[in-house]
Amino acid sequence: MGMVDELKTKANALFSKGNVKEAIEIYEKCLSHPEIDKNLEEIVKRNLAQCFLNLGNYDQAIEVATEALALLPSDTKALYRRCIAYEKSGNLRDAISDVRRLVQLDPKNKAIKDLAFRLESSVMAKKEEAESLTGKINSMFSILTDPTASDERMEKALNNLIALNNEEKAAASAKIWSHPGMSQIFELCNHPKPDLVNLVLTLLGSIIKQNSDYGLRLLNTLSPQYFIRRVFSPCNDASAGMCKFLRCLLESLTQISVYRKAREAAIEADQKDKSKPKSFLPRNIYPPYKLDEKVKKPVEEVLCHIIRATSSYRLEASARDTLLELLAWIVPEATGIAWSRQFVAGEGNIERLLEVAAAASASMITQRPVRGGRTASAEAPEAPGLPEISRGGVLKTSANTRMTVACLLSRIFDDLHSDKDRQKFSQQCADFILDLLTDKFIESKVEAAAVIGTLFSGPYEVGSHVLSREGILEGLLLLTQAENVAYQTVALDTIILATNKKDKCMAIIDQAVPILRSLYKSSDDAIKVRALVGLCKLGVLGGTDASSPSMAEGSTVILTKACRRLLLGQQSGDNKAEAETSVDFARIGPLSAANSTRWAVDGLAFLSLAGEVKEAIVKDRDLLTAIYKVAEMGYFDAAFPLASLLANLTNSFEEKEITPEMVELAKFTKQHIPEKHEADDPKVIAQRRQTMIDAGLPSCLFNLTTKLLTNTVASQPGIRELVSRIYLSCAECVDCRGVLVSAGAGRVLINLALENNTDGGKRAAAQALAKLTITADPRLTFPGQRSLEVIRPILQLLNIDCPALQNFEALLALTNLASLDDNHRSRIIAEGGLPLVEHYMFEEHKQLRRAAVECFANLAQHHATVIACGGTLPLEEHVEVGRKLPSLASGSEVVKLLMLYCLEEADVALVRAAAGALATMSYDPGIIKKIVAVNKWFDILQAVAAHPSSAIQHRAAFLLRNLVVVPGERGLAEYLAQSSMLEVLMALAQQPSLSDTDPFPPETVVLSQGRPKDAIRREAIKDREKTKEAAMDALKKLAEYGLIKEAGAK
Repeated sequence: MGMVDELKTKANALFSKGNVKEAIEIYEKCLSHPEIDKNLEEIVKRNLAQCFLNLGNYDQAIEVATEALALLPSDTKALYRRCIAYEKSGNLRDAISDVRRLVQLDPKNKAIKDLAFRLESSVMAKKEEAESLTGKINSMFSILTDPTASDERMEKALNNLIALNNEEKAAASAKIWSHPGMSQIFELCNHPKPDLVNLVLTLLGSIIKQNSDYGLRLLNTLSPQYFIRRVFSPCNDASAGMCKFLRCLLESLTQISVYRKAREAAIEADQKDKSKPKSFLPRNIYPPYKLDEKVKKPVEEVLCHIIRATSSYRLEASARDTLLELLAWIVPEATGIAWSRQFVAGEGNIERLLEVAAAASASMITQRPVRGGRTASAEAPEAPGLPEISRGGVLKTSANTRMTVACLLSRIFDDLHSDKDRQKFSQQCADFILDLLTDKFIESKVEAAAVIGTLFSGPYEVGSHVLSREGILEGLLLLTQAENVAYQTVALDTIILATNKKDKCMAIIDQAVPILRSLYKSSDDAIKVRALVGLCKLGVLGGTDASSPSMAEGSTVILTKACRRLLLGQQSGDNKAEAETSVDFARIGPLSAANSTRWAVDGLAFLSLAGEVKEAIVKDRDLLTAIYKVAEMGYFDAAFPLASLLANLTNSFEEKEITPEMVELAKFTKQHIPEKHEADDPKVIAQRRQTMIDAGLPSCLFNLTTKLLTNTVASQPGIRELVSRIYLSCAECVDCRGVLVSAGAGRVLINLALENNTDGGKRAAAQALAKLTITADPRLTFPGQRSLEVIRPILQLLNIDCPALQNFEALLALTNLASLDDNHRSRIIAEGGLPLVEHYMFEEHKQLRRAAVECFANLAQHHATVIACGGTLPLEEHVEVGRKLPSLASGSEVVKLLMLYCLEEADVALVRAAAGALATMSYDPGIIKKIVAVNKWFDILQAVAAHPSSAIQHRAAFLLRNLVVVPGERGLAEYLAQSSMLEVLMALAQQPSLSDTDPFPPETVVLSQGRPKDAIRREAIKDREKTKEAAMDALKKLAEYGLIKEAGAK
């Protein structure tokens, strides 16, 4: 034992002199000595832990300190040294655990307190760093740069970085882009797993949107060849992910979204600026878009690669559609960089699109399934469609490819303003078609027919120009007689598309009718449905005019039944099944021969112009359900026929008013006067709309808008206007508004009212929104922030060019919104709604004037409105609204107008609204001065206070109370105390309370029309008590001033 003590003492001396390594050797000899006891062993080990700490060997220090604690758990020195070792090695979790034990063992030790404070500070600092943006990004990059990290961990890290970038925008983008681990992100672009690469592309796409320099550097790093090579990937996920990324890349390089937002803001500001003189000539409000020179060459290089890729046989159908949609967005002037002239000037660009159009029709025919379980004929395998001809194969296309190409061609043609450019475009199309027509293969002639049909779906003028050439129409009609069903189908498609405009298609119809009638008898559904559509067009050349039918009575109903059979997949001879058997709607989807579906709906759309057909369709529940299901299929070329059909069935087209004078003039000049069908009577229309809504029309409209008409090539303003008008027709049915709301009408209508719609369509959507807002609590109709978003479109209806009904419904809707809270009132004021409402307060029309005053009464609860009307109290809150106050104030004498309206005995509701607005604003001394500045103000207030209605008395009493109570108005209080107004206040204060048996005055009943008697009585009782309370407050204040005695007040 003595030997061990000597060794320990020697080691301690060496440690004191700084000879730590020699001390460690002696301590280890002590531990290996056989005579060492447990207590001495524990002391030696804790000393050894200190030696290792001094040398920076923290792991060994932790190990021996832990062994010492195993011998004596309460040894504070060993625990302290292990805690220090944990701290130095960065293990703050275990260090905190040890320091908590130390504080329990020796709470008064200063060294332990200092250690605890230091550790707590380190933990807080590390926590803040981890929760900071930089810490989070570093944490994610540590996973991405770890070679041992699994794909799942990397995917999670990438998703976190994407979320961070979406939340923090530019700040996160800059930190991620400048991170040293960014090179690893670029390396992951070549990872073999497509899902991981798509996440990387999503991250890069969200980063480069913030800065065009990022996009340029990324393009130089990865090269356009990398992007196009991935577009050609046979893996659909990889190809689709890259196509989406290309849009982000072009958006970053061109900064087109930033330009569009700035331009829209400038146009909106110009529209609100009333100081500029009105002009019928368009003003150059914002400079046209111009591509930055530093990105011009890279952008054009990317676009050229994309254009060449669209006609490649290596491209998958979904990727081709995405690239075509990308071009339809970036090329036109309306949505993109105005590159249409360069597109047309590029060698072979138009030809590539026409080649895709030719292949689209061929692939649709080739992929056409056998309908109705019928066995294919023996001839079908010999001629299933267009064979792989000279160009090297059939391009892979989808049901939407042809429509996408047509939209792209149409937008490019619309951008060409000069005759020379348009002629060049038309000539390129004509040359391509003539080249096909002169080819010796009949398949080339069929492709030419398909291209002409695409032109009729897009730039109609070009299609008409080509078809007017000698021999082309005759060739099409001859092609319909071909033995090959595929050839007949393509030719029929083109003929039907060419007959869209009545004034230009009469010659075609005259020649085509005999052929259409013979083809309608074909056993092939594809031929039959197209011939049927042609006959449908012929059958309704008279439109909705019931006095000029084009076909024999009952023919249109027969055609409707034929369309029904094709849409539901029934056999033409199965009449009994048609009448009795329920339809399996799970099988309607495979009618996914998109072309046949489109033509069946198109035929019904034309036939539904006739009144008897409308009734037949609506009474057929199975047919209605099948029509609604088309909206879920996602076929772009079915969007317009479907919207037209629904608009016809609901009579949602805007009708021009026919005055008696116009009728007499038409009779005098012997002009034909159209007559309405009995099925177009307003009562019949209302019943038809009700039936359609009950059958699921709201859900169909929601699917039609979200799946086909939002950010797609089919989302044309004209079609969106149709949908807006259908929604408006449905909203006219008050009992059905709840169904519309539950089917998502609120969200869809806000989109229709603000984006990509005609002026008429925006107003129709806004009016539908107003109707929905009027009926129910806006917070339920438009949950969350949506009730704020609805304000802007509704304010559009207050334009003086809108009809009075739209003005009236907008005012009612704004009245409801303004009653909610200050957020809604602030938004109405900030959007410039106050001057618009004030304008209608001066209207001669009684209902418009009353609605405007009621809306103003609710807006008066916001102090900004009070200031705009002459209030003097400062606007401490709502700073942003306060900055706009100079433009909000109309300069009109609103207070004087409201005082005059208080005398309108014939309109009790107007008196109530005017008195309420004055009472609400009367807390402000500036408003009180304006009130007493009105001529005969005293008599007006007396008359209002003496009104029989408890509601109006309540408002008058509150106004009189404020005249007395508001600070700084003692002189006015003295005047009132010395006048007959004192007797009015005393009379109001001493009124008896209303009982359950007291009769209502007529004015109270008028103000509460349509409400239950119990609710009217409760409100009247409440108003009476509030009136007495306000009057008593005024009398007490007069007593405080010493103007009356307290006993008199009592």
